[in-house]
Amino acid sequence: MELRLDHVVHFLHRTPAEATDHFRQKGYHAVAGGRHAMWGTWNSLSYFGLSYVEFLAVEQEELAKQSDNPLIRQLVGEQSRGEGLGQIALRTQQMDWWAEKLQHAGLKVTGPVAGSRTRDDGTVIRWRMLFLEDPRKGMLPPFLIEWQESEDERRVDLKNRGVIAAHPNGAEAIQAVGYAVSDLEAAAKQWESWFDWKRSEPYADDQLGAICLRFEVPGGDIVLCQPRKEGKTQEALQKRGERPFFVQASGGNAKAEDSVFGATYLL
Repeated sequence: MELRLDHVVHFLHRTPAEATDHFRQKGYHAVAGGRHAMWGTWNSLSYFGLSYVEFLAVEQEELAKQSDNPLIRQLVGEQSRGEGLGQIALRTQQMDWWAEKLQHAGLKVTGPVAGSRTRDDGTVIRWRMLFLEDPRKGMLPPFLIEWQESEDERRVDLKNRGVIAAHPNGAEAIQAVGYAVSDLEAAAKQWESWFDWKRSEPYADDQLGAICLRFEVPGGDIVLCQPRKEGKTQEALQKRGERPFFVQASGGNAKAEDSVFGATYLL
C-alpha cells in the first residue's frame, strides 16, 4: 500500500498571487490555484511532476476560523509563528485501508474528509483527506490525500492547462522535504511506527547545521534534521517548532538556495 509525497503546504500571510510572482522570480514555474469556498482559503501552486508546493492563505478570516478542517485550523492557529512550511500530504489510492491501519496503530484519525476547489475557470476538482494526530504528542503527522481522478488523468489535465510545465531554472522534481526535530531518534521512531518506513543511517549536513536521516519516499524523500550547531535547522526549530522547513529540488541549471516567505528552497 504505497504512499507518495503529494504536496508541501506553505502557509502565507499574504495573497497567493504574491507568492506566485516571487517564486517565478526565483526561476520556478508557478500558477494561480483557486478558492476553497467552504474553508475561506485560497492558494497558488508550483508543480514538479505530480508532486507540488501549495501556497495557502486565508482569504475570509471569519469563515476560516470556523472551519473544522484540521489543516485550516492549523493555518489559523499557527499565524503567530509567521510564514513557512506547515504540513505535507502523502498521496494514496487506498484511503480507507490506511485509515483503519493508522487507527489500529494508535493514531487519532479524522476523516476521510471531502475537499474541493473551484478553479478560476469555474471547474471543480475533488479529493478526500485523512488527518492524523499522535496522542503521544511530538511531531504532527502528515495528512493523506486521495484524488478523485487517476494519476494519468490528472497529469494529462494539468499539462494541458499549463499547470505542469518546465521550470526556467531547470528544476525537475522534488527530491526531499526536510523537518526540523528536537530529538532525531525519537522522531525517526515515530515516522517508522506510522508508515513502516526504513530509515537511512544518520549523516552530518553542514549546510543545515544538523545531523539528519532520510526516509526514501516516491515523489520526494522525507529528511529529519536535529540541529548540532547554530544554523538553518536550529532557527527553524526555534521559530516554528517541529515542522517542515526546506524543500530540495533535483535538476537545476545551477546550485541555488532561496529563502521564500519563511522557508528554504534548495536546488
